Amino acid sequence: MQWDDLRFALALERNKTLSSAAKSLGVNHTTVARRIEALEEGLGTRLFDKTPTGYVPTQEGEDILLVAAKVENELLNLDRQVFGRDASLRGSLRVTTLDVFAIQHSSMFSSFCERYPEVTLETVLSNTPQSLTKREADIALRATNAPPPNLVGKKLGRLEFALYGAKRLVESREDPQDLESYPWLAWDEKLGARVTEAWMKKNVPKAHVAARLDSGVTNLCFLRAGVGIAFAPCLWADELAEVVRLAEPLPDFGVDIWLLTHPDLRHTARVRAFMEHVLENFKFGATAGACS
Repeated sequence: MQWDDLRFALALERNKTLSSAAKSLGVNHTTVARRIEALEEGLGTRLFDKTPTGYVPTQEGEDILLVAAKVENELLNLDRQVFGRDASLRGSLRVTTLDVFAIQHSSMFSSFCERYPEVTLETVLSNTPQSLTKREADIALRATNAPPPNLVGKKLGRLEFALYGAKRLVESREDPQDLESYPWLAWDEKLGARVTEAWMKKNVPKAHVAARLDSGVTNLCFLRAGVGIAFAPCLWADELAEVVRLAEPLPDFGVDIWLLTHPDLRHTARVRAFMEHVLENFKFGATAGACS
């Protein structure tokens, strides 16, 4: 039994389907199926049962996966400790952030690359948090009101949200304050935007959702184009000439912006260099430039 085989079993347990497990591993689903089958043959026992809701570990599978998870945790701890002692300002640095942050603060990333030319930035633009514990990223520039307690970092500021619409869309309405008469933009359901969904259910239950999005940049682009009205960060939406506010910022919608890393990594030279660079150069009042 080899660790590389156990990785496939852990991925299938966590993702339930071959396609989802394959996506998490960066391979195709037939590779996952083949590796699981080979592992089961080598162990002489079935590790998973296929059910209508996905693959479920057998009792033997649960026993093996429990050990595999412990091995994974130890390897991740070792990996972080080794990386955490790296004093060189060269090599890769994996940073996860929102697409809108990457665009609005592209000059900050550019100046870091100029300042540290031997560091290669690997950027992961996603609304889904990447695990710093599992080394899916080394640093996160994240929007959250509850940063994970196992991470360390600094709060950079706070985004407030209000309701906006394109001027031409608002002007086309007989009653601009009849919010249910507008098409709406909403977040993709997998993002779990409970605050905005609850507000819409309570205040505009009959509203038509024209599009669901998983990207902050796309949200601003569709807003400017008049696809629908939407809640958007005041910091950027107020700068859009084609857009007007339909309501004042809502107190429960604000979100903090955090710069985070894992405690094991904070003394790594390139992690420390990037975090210091962000603290020096992050301009929270940066003008919006998406889709211009």
